[in-house]
Amino acid sequence: MRVERRTLATAEGHILVHNVVDATGRRVVRKGTRLDRQTLRKLAALGMTEVMVAVLDADDVHEDEAARVLAEALLTPELFITWGVGGRANLHSEVLGVVYVDGARVRDLNLLPGITLATVPPYTVVRPEEHRGLVATLKIIPFAVPRRRVEAARDIISASSSVIQVRPLRAARVALLLTGHPSALPRLRAQFEPPTRRRLERLGSVLATVLEVEQQEEIIARHVDRLLRDHELLIISGQTSVMDQEDLTLRALRRVGAEVTVHGAPVDPGNLLALAYRDERAILCAPGCARSPARNVVDLVLPRLLVGERLTQVSLAELGVGGLLHR
Repeated sequence: MRVERRTLATAEGHILVHNVVDATGRRVVRKGTRLDRQTLRKLAALGMTEVMVAVLDADDVHEDEAARVLAEALLTPELFITWGVGGRANLHSEVLGVVYVDGARVRDLNLLPGITLATVPPYTVVRPEEHRGLVATLKIIPFAVPRRRVEAARDIISASSSVIQVRPLRAARVALLLTGHPSALPRLRAQFEPPTRRRLERLGSVLATVLEVEQQEEIIARHVDRLLRDHELLIISGQTSVMDQEDLTLRALRRVGAEVTVHGAPVDPGNLLALAYRDERAILCAPGCARSPARNVVDLVLPRLLVGERLTQVSLAELGVGGLLHR
């Protein structure tokens, strides 16, 4: 692509590189317009004799076509495209879900001159009714890019699994098990149940059972075993958060065959989180911050559990960058 100054007589078919305004300052022709005879007559009527235009080479791809090719390559069944002006395409989610992004390939795309892709942060929960479920925006910067660059971008996108995925949230039956001294249990229920119920409802799941038990290993183990039979997810909160691998709650989980995969998280609020699995059922030991509606570690972890991701200590370690949720 070359930018040239041309007379109106030789500018037809080329792309205007600047806005044109009339005597009042009102824009009458937008930059990026491919000049046809009608537009050229309008420019002549304004007293213009020359314009700056972009002249495309034979192997150049117009910005709108490049955006179309790449946006369609990024599509998955959960996404749809809306088109902007000037080489822009937006990707939206059709489902309530969690966004997964291949950051390395997004970086590689953005290293190609003239091609940009911006996404929401990884693990964002997107809802079709909020901002139309906007997930990403693709923008071609110049008026055209070489075809080989578009092909290189498409190769990056198709190299493996999707660059951008939205994993739908599944509707789960969830149990909340509260542990503590008998005298504290009514207060614990009043504190933990309402925010837990609201969080789950926002994610399309239901808090089906709330149970309060004394904080003893054998009692906790017995009720965990029962609750896991007919609930997809178990949340445990208590009078005291899990502080140690030999905590009563974690010992109770191991007693019923659960594997503790996470103990502690680099997230504030929420350092004292633990996570275990028995077979495919997740058990989230939520720290005291779960009683607050303010954003905390539960809001980072719960959506990923509800799409079926099996989280590890490495998964939680990666939350440290950006894990300071309040200042």
